[in-house]
Amino acid sequence: MKSWLFRYAVFVALCVFVAIICGAWETSVRGAPGAADTTVNGLHFAAGIGAAVLMLGLSIWMAVAGFRALGGLALILTVMDYVCGMTLAPVSHAICAQLVLAVAAASAVCTSSDWRRGPELVYDAGWPSLRSLAVITPVLVLAQVILGAAFRHKVAGLTWHIVGAMVVSLSVLLLGMFVMQQFPKHSALRLPAIALLTIVVVQVLLGIAAITAEMMAPDNTTPNSVMLTTAAHVAVGSLTLAASVVLSIQIRRNVLKPVEEPEQGQTVGQA
Repeated sequence: MKSWLFRYAVFVALCVFVAIICGAWETSVRGAPGAADTTVNGLHFAAGIGAAVLMLGLSIWMAVAGFRALGGLALILTVMDYVCGMTLAPVSHAICAQLVLAVAAASAVCTSSDWRRGPELVYDAGWPSLRSLAVITPVLVLAQVILGAAFRHKVAGLTWHIVGAMVVSLSVLLLGMFVMQQFPKHSALRLPAIALLTIVVVQVLLGIAAITAEMMAPDNTTPNSVMLTTAAHVAVGSLTLAASVVLSIQIRRNVLKPVEEPEQGQTVGQA
């Protein structure tokens, strides 16, 4: 039964990601002078409604399966996202959508067969500690998501978003390097760390490409290159938040503080 829940969670996460792509593309098209966005609006609306229905199903299934906190969070964020979308609160809608994807990704992780086998406990030996970075990094990524949404919807300028990108990149680099250095054979930590580092590199390159394309565009025009790179930048940004949450969950689950003692029946090793 839980294997089907895992498959469903993965499917829902993919559907939410598609809805985010449609929303990012709609925002890019809407900003293009003279652009006709009726079809794009329709795709975004259909994808959003479908993802919301699937997320509601996931929240119920997660609660029934014993993941009440995660299921409740999925329900709250889905409702908030829907309300923001229907009340035309674009910045809040963009932020909630990415949080919904992060929760869907977390649901997939927590229902996977690897999760059911239990944690592989190791000690946190570095400074700053992995457990601290595991809390700080997703918060910084979320702040960057907020800054990016505010910039796209003309609420804030680009400068803060660029500064945020540098801070987030440094935090992710430290977190990823610490994981790879301390626990290179711990698959539950290593694979999410590699994924997060890769996604952030792609995200930075897309950000540079989007800014460059916009700077090179003729006045009062929004060429397809700008719309494409901007939409891709938003989509990969949502993956950055989801990947940081997944790695944070795995660190908090598998890495003990140096002063902590493992519970009876659990083993601790240096992976």
